[in-house]
Amino acid sequence: MKKFVLQQSIAIIIYVRLNSKRLPEKALLKVNSMPLLSLIVDRIKKNSKFKFPIIIATSTNNSDNKLAKYCKKNKLTIFRGALSNVFKRTRDCIKKFEIKYFVRVCADRPFFDVFLMDKMIIKILNSKYDIITNQFPRSYPKGLGCEVSKANIFNEKINKKLKKSDKEHIFNYFYRNYKRYEIFNYKLKKNNKKITSSDFSINNKKDLIKTRKLYKLNKNLKYIDVLKI
Repeated sequence: MKKFVLQQSIAIIIYVRLNSKRLPEKALLKVNSMPLLSLIVDRIKKNSKFKFPIIIATSTNNSDNKLAKYCKKNKLTIFRGALSNVFKRTRDCIKKFEIKYFVRVCADRPFFDVFLMDKMIIKILNSKYDIITNQFPRSYPKGLGCEVSKANIFNEKINKKLKKSDKEHIFNYFYRNYKRYEIFNYKLKKNNKKITSSDFSINNKKDLIKTRKLYKLNKNLKYIDVLKI
């Protein structure tokens, strides 16, 4: 795995933890016949034109031992780091695998836009941008957020400047200090308040049931199809 990462210099990092209070262990709950985490991995593998390695980034807490066993059983590469300090988990992960660029994916987003991810990867590899995003400012609905970033900005000596919220939402510091960084933002072409205020992520049991119903209709649904429905 490490050799492959070194060759490619870019990896897709899926952030997961099982201690959610609203919906415990949601990453392993099934959407029809497949656990949510595997559904997202499968969605990326089938739809992306790239074959970059995928790393599951979780915590060293006992609450994530079950996830570690699942990843081992299903041959998914896993990295375990800080639970609450996701910024540190990111930095330690990219250091271990010597990554130059990475894609951030959250494991509660079953309709993650892989096609937009590919566009972002191409953009950052052919430019001088530090971050390619669709969250600054956000026009895409919640659950469709994506960032592709140069890894070296996470190695800067900024620990003392980080707020508590920056450690959980790892790009907030860079957005707040946008004048220091080269950031490109994708905007939704047909933007309106109803679309922007929609939420495609799974936060509770109601969201899970809704997602299961949609996947029964068509497991290859894109976010625009869901909006139409």
